[in-house]
Amino acid sequence: MEAVIPKSIRSTKTFLMKECLGPETVLSKLDESVIESNTRSGIRQVAATWAMLEKLTREFANHGMAIHCDIYTEDGYPTDTPVVLYFHAGGLVGWGRRAVPPWLVQTCWERKWPLVSASYRLMPQTTSKGLMEDVEAAYEFARNWRADGKKRRVIAAGSSGGFFPCAMLAHHNPVKPLALLSAQGINSFRHSFFNSSTLLTPEPIPDSVMAPIIAGPVVIGETRPGDPSAFDVGQLTPDGSRNPDYKPPARPQSPDDSDDAARLRGMLYDYYTHKNQWVELLGDVDPGYAWAKEDAAGAKARVEAWPPTVIFHGNADYDVELAVSEEMRDSLGEDKVTLLVAEGQGHLYDLTKCIEDEAPGMDTVREAVRCLDGIVARQ
Repeated sequence: MEAVIPKSIRSTKTFLMKECLGPETVLSKLDESVIESNTRSGIRQVAATWAMLEKLTREFANHGMAIHCDIYTEDGYPTDTPVVLYFHAGGLVGWGRRAVPPWLVQTCWERKWPLVSASYRLMPQTTSKGLMEDVEAAYEFARNWRADGKKRRVIAAGSSGGFFPCAMLAHHNPVKPLALLSAQGINSFRHSFFNSSTLLTPEPIPDSVMAPIIAGPVVIGETRPGDPSAFDVGQLTPDGSRNPDYKPPARPQSPDDSDDAARLRGMLYDYYTHKNQWVELLGDVDPGYAWAKEDAAGAKARVEAWPPTVIFHGNADYDVELAVSEEMRDSLGEDKVTLLVAEGQGHLYDLTKCIEDEAPGMDTVREAVRCLDGIVARQ
């Protein structure tokens, strides 16, 4: 039976959520003989302003291979709102740009902030130089996204290893991001966690297992549709809440051994952490934060210029221990870095959650979003 537009304005939002209808469909269904004029007018206003989230894919750089980003947006966004530039998790050695937390998409959609999820060439093959080329290009793309002749402000956000590019933008780019947002992120590999032979696997990974992966070509990470971490716009209803009827697509079967290769590639993070090799790989771009405690005018000026930073981190995170975030806060100061601790939560506990979920640790995520709102409001 065909759906009928409800007579009350109050019911319209619920109706749209249930039927997943766009404004054109709603307007075509309005029965002027049934709905009172004032109610019809109100519903028409609701429908006319209703929009659907869309995902656009664009090439933002070509550094020997095309590098793409996904932009989650809709028509009619104002051009003076911040753009959120997101770098995916995966320890800089794996995953891909589809791995975006639903709560972040919801947060940006509600505030009319375009969300740019950028690919980057993976370590170790790309080297620190290649990584920074991709990060800087993504940042410039975000600053120019539908900018209407004026550079846009950018919030740099990242999960796990994806926060490292955000911190490097703050260190090296003369135009600082508006703010940084870290979801259990790696802000530096100079912390002792990465230099103490930390073993993240039951046994040390043999060199012979990693050698073929390390000898492989430069690649861009991929998170396939159907992967639990892969975001799909169909996961959300037109009002931005979780779609209870969403069913993820079946994950395509790999015709070769690429799934095993991706799993092994992901183990490079554990391998390099145990080998204390991250500073060797990235130390030329990673200054750490010891400088922030120096009593020199230059150090004070650098701290002053650091973007406001919001971090949430679980205190049961064994892949990137909480102390990594604590050191950043203690070095730069609590007036620059807000650290919110999620009690009992492990690594990437938020990755598949919606903002309204009452799951453990999501109150901390919502608090982080409120902190970010405050930063944007003060700029």
